[in-house]
Amino acid sequence: MRHSVLKHPFECDRNILSLLKAKRRQRRAAVEKKWRCAANAEDLEQLDTFHRAVRPYLCLAQVFGMMPLANVLSRSPHRVQFQLRSYATCLSVLFLLLGGVKTMRLATKLIQGGLNAKSMVSVVFFTSGMVICVSFISLARGWSRLIVPWTGIDIIMLFPPYEKMKYSLRRKLLIAGCSVGCLTLLEHWLYYASSYTNFRIQIMRCQPNATQIPFKEYMMKEFADIFELVPYNYIFIFYAFFLNGTFTLICNFMDTFIILISLGLSQRFQQMATRVLNAVERYVPDVEWHEIRMHHILLCELMDLVEANMSNIVLISCLSNIYFICNKLLTIFTKLHYPINYAYYWYSLLYLLCRTCAVFICASKIHEASLLPLTALSMVSSEHWTAEVQRFSHQLGSHYIGLSGLGLFHLTRRSFFGMMTTLVYYEFMLLQLDAKNNKDDLSNLCG
Repeated sequence: MRHSVLKHPFECDRNILSLLKAKRRQRRAAVEKKWRCAANAEDLEQLDTFHRAVRPYLCLAQVFGMMPLANVLSRSPHRVQFQLRSYATCLSVLFLLLGGVKTMRLATKLIQGGLNAKSMVSVVFFTSGMVICVSFISLARGWSRLIVPWTGIDIIMLFPPYEKMKYSLRRKLLIAGCSVGCLTLLEHWLYYASSYTNFRIQIMRCQPNATQIPFKEYMMKEFADIFELVPYNYIFIFYAFFLNGTFTLICNFMDTFIILISLGLSQRFQQMATRVLNAVERYVPDVEWHEIRMHHILLCELMDLVEANMSNIVLISCLSNIYFICNKLLTIFTKLHYPINYAYYWYSLLYLLCRTCAVFICASKIHEASLLPLTALSMVSSEHWTAEVQRFSHQLGSHYIGLSGLGLFHLTRRSFFGMMTTLVYYEFMLLQLDAKNNKDDLSNLCG
């Protein structure tokens, strides 16, 4: 009996060694599969990588003259590169030229007619669209340096010991992109419905003898800046609608792209937090803690790459959203003529607020997920607290992880509510100053 008691520790050691050997075999098999995926585009296509999930949106961006990338449909991220001599780059240059002509025309009419808050909206809208387009072209130049290491991290974290997420990244990005796209198209349709209703009723009231509403007159009024320079024909009608719609989609695509980037990063940090939480509940050797820490360093380096390439876009997004929210709120008490005008105004305002909120909330999930491992490490018992765990804890607490606008502010829930509070405060001040200029009577349609 005493002899069996003495043998028991050795039997436990043998069991531990056999388990460790089995784990090593599983890890070698996972590593071999990772290398196959990295070398074979067909195997890589089966994985839920960010490159695979964001690829449709890169194709859509090229239609708007943004993200001029070659081989954008390629399964391998190594082949998706910026090429100066390509059809996508030519389309971007053409779009910038056409947009620049319209922006200069609007600016000229603004200077001739006088500056005020309402007349500046169109100039700011098209100017911001041009700046956004140039920013995304700059992002396209460094896209290969961003997506290749991102795919490498995806390959690591899509295999055990990292857990599989409940919803795939491709599904999340598809839902987010389609939702914003449908809401944007509805807003654009309401804009034209409101504008055409105003024109139609104006013609009916001011010209009682008119038997039909000429579409040409509506186009000449809606796109006066274009048809004062070029003749009225179907080519320039298409150009007018396409350019106006494209600039609308560009501003919305910028916020959508920030949301997509945020969803991709937050999911990887969430997987890292889940692995750390599972490791806390059992004994973990220093070798595994070292591997976790190295993977976290790779994630932090990826975050730095994203921040370096996206911080200017984040800043432009926040500034443009703040401006258009302020402009909408300035006319919140202005009386409108018809129900469709109210429908468009309130829908566009609420949609703008919700879209801005979605950008901040999705981006804040990156920072929130990055803090979870540090909270989990606080549950490690003192007997399992090693030098490697101490290094990992110091690493987690010494590096801020999250998107920012050129380092001026970070996209967090607190910064969003602070921004909204400041906007409401200054809007009340502007409304008080503008109250003496507001009239309760509706403007004369035939004036």
